[in-house]
Amino acid sequence: MTPLSNTSQFNWEGVAPLGYDRDQIIPGILHIGVGNFHRGHQAVFVDDLLARDPRWGIVGVSMRSTDTRDRLAKQNYLYTVTERNGLQVDRRLIGAIQSILILDESRAEIMALATRESVGLISLTITENGYCHTASGELDSGHPDVVHDLAHPETPRSAPGLLAALLAERMKSGAGPITVLSCDNLSENGAVTQSVVAGFASLLNPRLVAWIEENVSFPNTMVDRIVPSTTQADMTDIAAEGIPDRGLINTEPFKQWVIENSLFANTPDWSSVGVTLVDEVLPHETMKLRFLNATHSAISYLGLLCNHEFVHEAMADDLLFRFVESMMDNEIASVTTIPPQSNMTDYKRSILMRFANSAVPYKTAQVATNGSLKLPQRIFPTISQHLDNGTVPIQLTTIVAAWLVCLTDKTISAQFDDPVLPITIESGCHGRDDLLGELAFECRFTAAVDARFE
Repeated sequence: MTPLSNTSQFNWEGVAPLGYDRDQIIPGILHIGVGNFHRGHQAVFVDDLLARDPRWGIVGVSMRSTDTRDRLAKQNYLYTVTERNGLQVDRRLIGAIQSILILDESRAEIMALATRESVGLISLTITENGYCHTASGELDSGHPDVVHDLAHPETPRSAPGLLAALLAERMKSGAGPITVLSCDNLSENGAVTQSVVAGFASLLNPRLVAWIEENVSFPNTMVDRIVPSTTQADMTDIAAEGIPDRGLINTEPFKQWVIENSLFANTPDWSSVGVTLVDEVLPHETMKLRFLNATHSAISYLGLLCNHEFVHEAMADDLLFRFVESMMDNEIASVTTIPPQSNMTDYKRSILMRFANSAVPYKTAQVATNGSLKLPQRIFPTISQHLDNGTVPIQLTTIVAAWLVCLTDKTISAQFDDPVLPITIESGCHGRDDLLGELAFECRFTAAVDARFE
């Protein structure tokens, strides 16, 4: 089999080729965190963009791991994205990523990229816990990586430290305004990014804080696509078709990207490739967090308790299907305002169909990872709103109880990661405010959680 490369890219039958000449592409986006989600979501939008405008090639930055770089470098950073829905399979080639740099290996080169006027965007997909933020969205100055970076600002290893260093280089070079775009499932992700970067800069360089306020935009965004981890079986499957691709991505046909229309200066024409630009992202984010993300977490924890390895298997469980359908209809929809031009019925139906798509297997344990960071955004606000209205949402409370059981069950919790692990029943998890926040002191809620254990 011929390896995937710049010279072999046009030889693959059944794979849509690139719509542009890679030799004409110049770097315009510096992206931190080149994981599966970025390569199956933002990079696909950028790939469409490059067919219209060659100025937006991506240079990826890995904070630590060399794995993705090592796999993709051997094929000139080309890879395939396969969209699956039932028996329908559509493959396309993605060439938006020009290179991937490892922070410890290429610091000088990474910093130099921030000084280029042609680079108008620094974007991130580093997961929720990578922002080193407190529950209120401010910089956690006691985080070990932040402590290191404050002592050694020339060799940052945290995202806030790295962003501050990049923006300091930008300021010194006079390269002009730039946009920093968080693409993580983090509530008000742009505001949080701005807060932690400004917080870090204020501890080192007050002049940088003032420059950031005038020259850097931090738009909020909302991203949505199911991109499971790639397995060896996936690579074997595509190799059997004559395409040896060690960087392939399998995903669903659906993808969505909503960006607050506050981008600075030199920026792509996102709307030309299907990105939605809005004045306020929060209504879109709230709808996704409360319907899609909350339901995803619900089906994952309940699925784990019912020994379902994959989300689509849990959705095939009639009892669980009816539970999450009822939860959306009766407990989420009643306290959630949807954005203009959105249809709640169609949105709920699409969620159930997407989660039931067995052609894109997503492990329940993967969704369950970092629940202590996810549930305070996905489920707790909806519960709090019900309590404010004088009602106790039994189904949403059941999800919190299921999460606590998964955390305290050694066999189940061994399947996923969470910053609060290890934890036991004996440690009194129901009353810990670091797990439940203000809800830990809400007697109606804690009584309902305890009732689920009886």
